Amino acid sequence: MVVEGIENKVKKLIYLNQQLSQENLELKEASVQLNETIKELQTQSLHLQEQINKLKVAKVLTGRDNFQARHQINELLREIEKCYTLLNR
Repeated sequence: MVVEGIENKVKKLIYLNQQLSQENLELKEASVQLNETIKELQTQSLHLQEQINKLKVAKVLTGRDNFQARHQINELLREIEKCYTLLNR
């Protein structure tokens, strides 16, 4: 009787272990997929941000406001200078 009870408990533990292992595997796969989705969305976000910046520059440069155009050009030059400084380190 005691042996049967122990056998039943061991079988139950083995079954639960198998279930948890399967669930763990599924969660790992889901995590990988979600990380890929995050990377894709980050790339897409950067691309869209670049497009927004280009459109802003184009809008300023095609507009009649010379002060704003010069300001935008100066900002771009400062950003280029920062990149150049970082490259020369």
